Amino acid sequence: MLCEAFRDRVKPLSHNLAKPILVAGVAALLLLAAVGAVTTVKYAAGEIRSLLARRQTRARIPISKLPGPGRAGLPQSFKLDEQNSQRMQGMNDPANERWADVAGNYYTSSFISQFSYENTKPGGPVVRVRIAPEAPTLKGRLEAQGLKPNFAYQIKLRGDFTDRDAFEAIGYAGRWRLPGRATNYTDDDYRACPDKENVEAYLLFDYFVTDRKGNAVRVFALDSCLHVLWNAFRQHPPASARDILPVIVDSTSPSHYARPKAGEPRVELLWAERERSRYRNPAQSTFLPPGPYRAELVLTEESFHSRDNDGGWWATVYVCPIEFTITPPPTNTAPSRD
Repeated sequence: MLCEAFRDRVKPLSHNLAKPILVAGVAALLLLAAVGAVTTVKYAAGEIRSLLARRQTRARIPISKLPGPGRAGLPQSFKLDEQNSQRMQGMNDPANERWADVAGNYYTSSFISQFSYENTKPGGPVVRVRIAPEAPTLKGRLEAQGLKPNFAYQIKLRGDFTDRDAFEAIGYAGRWRLPGRATNYTDDDYRACPDKENVEAYLLFDYFVTDRKGNAVRVFALDSCLHVLWNAFRQHPPASARDILPVIVDSTSPSHYARPKAGEPRVELLWAERERSRYRNPAQSTFLPPGPYRAELVLTEESFHSRDNDGGWWATVYVCPIEFTITPPPTNTAPSRD
């Protein structure tokens, strides 16, 4: 019902990139030909055709994607413990943390001063994860208790540079982040970086939203490569209403919220943007080549590109070392690293 009501607001993106690129390319070819650079002309022509092909392929990839397995309705039971899972390590990041929920409702100063991802005492936040040791893709179960209420967290696979092959497989399938606060680096930026050991290679593949108590359960399977999350009501809609995730936001608690909202809980519509440069076709679900991986699972706060003082800047707040093996698919759709 929520998606149907929103469907009229959803409009597919248009892409008009090919024409200006082609015009610029023709002008460049004429200039090169005028000075007799025949070899360079042939090379430039090939580069332009390749660029146009990449642009056209990207234009066919929808901007939005609902990742992973289906999401069960609440309430959900907690099954992970010290015997069957790993506890993720919490990390505070005061300069970058977000102090508002997915609807932009701000938390109280008392909640902010008392909350800590590093609190391991009884009653503090806990995130546990269980990873499948072998599977056609990265699979697992994550259970969170006591996190920030009504809050969105990105689930990422991050490379461990000590396993260089796995590190680069993750980066070339996902994204790179070079030292500093800038984002949106390319493969060429990584290759040119002399300080590769301090580069972050990661693949954002899923997300979850906590309930009013800060709890959530997510069974995941890496089948997507994502860029960021958006709020369809408060920012802009996705390419398809089918990619929207309706989430219930109960912001009535005076112990959590600076301005509690009276009445019934409200619904926010979230969606994930694809990292379209990593898709060969819209149905692609395989990103990592088969082989063993030593890496990290990390959780990053979603800040929704907020410009507010307490809106956050994609703080990574949980990390857990993991090892797993991706088995070859029945048909060879991805090259092996071995």
